[in-house]
Amino acid sequence: MANIRPFTVQISDILLEEVKAKLKIARLDERMGEVEWNDLEIGHAEFKQLLEFWREEYDWRKFESFLNTFHHFKTPIQIPGFEALEIHFLHHPSSRADAIPLLFVHGWPGSFLESLKILPLLTDPPEGRQAFHVMVLGIHINMFLALPPSPEISAEKFQRYQRMDYDTQELENLERTRWFAHNERGYQRVQETKNVTLGYALHDSPVGMLAWLVGKLKAWTDDYPWTKEELIHWTFMHYQGSPCAAMQIYKEAEAVLNENRNSMLGRYITQPVGCSVYPKELWLYPRDWMSETCNIQFWKQHKSGGHFIAWERPEALVADIAEFFDKEGPVFKNGGSHG
Repeated sequence: MANIRPFTVQISDILLEEVKAKLKIARLDERMGEVEWNDLEIGHAEFKQLLEFWREEYDWRKFESFLNTFHHFKTPIQIPGFEALEIHFLHHPSSRADAIPLLFVHGWPGSFLESLKILPLLTDPPEGRQAFHVMVLGIHINMFLALPPSPEISAEKFQRYQRMDYDTQELENLERTRWFAHNERGYQRVQETKNVTLGYALHDSPVGMLAWLVGKLKAWTDDYPWTKEELIHWTFMHYQGSPCAAMQIYKEAEAVLNENRNSMLGRYITQPVGCSVYPKELWLYPRDWMSETCNIQFWKQHKSGGHFIAWERPEALVADIAEFFDKEGPVFKNGGSHG
């Protein structure tokens, strides 16, 4: 870890020119405009407008200059059996002496971009609110799972589950989870089983990459008003790298679960855990379920928000983090005791 080097984001002119060239010869199925149901979430006409904006008006260099106002670094990490991996990360220390180190880990299809709105709120908060030294890893992981209560382990909670004896908000959360599992989860099985095949297609086509992401960005948020620039920022961050590598975590996690289901689901997290719950998240479980696997010390149900909450409602997330880590809050007050 000694070889930590400052890094500047600089996409090659060649790649940017290639993208524009591919967008100019994009071949769309115009019959999609006649289909009433469209899982892109934005419809055929709006998708065409988005592609036209990317081709004619979008300015990556302007956004790149903004990205380079943040502190980027790279370092090689050696993993046994593999070549050294070049890891990209952001590191933003606070000027406050009482600041707490905080690691931000994004999911898929996010990237380090998700952290950009909350970084200044965490490192330079108002007087009286906890400050943080923040590190943001540029990796892809999204595996925080819970199962319904087991009759062998918790008979009372299992009976409650069978009766669906939950309050209105918990039932709405479970319905959202059912909706996601039945209507949105197909991408997950593809990325678990055919990520290399899909990776070839997405790596070659900016249109394909945009189509694969835009519906998820729209459907997985709580009516967040995505701008055209934001949709392209998030898409290009995956396109310029390796879409296959970004999706690999799904394949690896599936392999681990197939080999030993308890490797992820059978462990109890003894450290204090805080949960901010947003109604348009994807996997939403009652606190009862989560307490089977985690030492829950903080739980807050919000009235709005979705999967990309650091981008959608940064102030709400930062307020919860600050409350969780407050000197009088659950981390320092309750320590590692079970709650």
